[in-house]
Amino acid sequence: MELLIQNKWVSFGGSSVVKTPDDKDVFFVKGKVFSFTRKKFVQDLDGKLLYVVRNKFWRLFKRKAFVINDKNEQIAVVSRKIFSLHDHYFITSSLGDLQIKGNILGFDYNIILNDKNIGHISRKISLRDSFILDLDDNYDAATFVSLVIAIDNIVDRRREDSNN
Repeated sequence: MELLIQNKWVSFGGSSVVKTPDDKDVFFVKGKVFSFTRKKFVQDLDGKLLYVVRNKFWRLFKRKAFVINDKNEQIAVVSRKIFSLHDHYFITSSLGDLQIKGNILGFDYNIILNDKNIGHISRKISLRDSFILDLDDNYDAATFVSLVIAIDNIVDRRREDSNN
């Protein structure tokens, strides 16, 4: 299944919409306007909360983002070392050994679960942040949309830190 995750043109909190290739809405991502942890809410089309994604507040040697389900249970921790030659993310979750491996030059990642490639994430060239998630149909799309949002949060925080 292929999904397009695209930031809205005007959004103070970093809200996005998730669509199919034929332009049908699948999920909404609502960003919180004032949030030190870049909190975002992944919702279905009816507005039901599916996941909350937020960055770790304090960071010393690792950048982290958390994915929390609608029952307020942490289901995944996405981490990236601050000093790394590659753009690899390690996900601690119940899914197994999950890694999102990319290159440092661009937003282009393979999703690896237990040494098997199950999907791909790429940045779409656009005036606003846009990503294409291509995922094996056997996996929950909302979970992996949340992981893409978590990685984007980490990338935004890293960019912000390097500018300061």
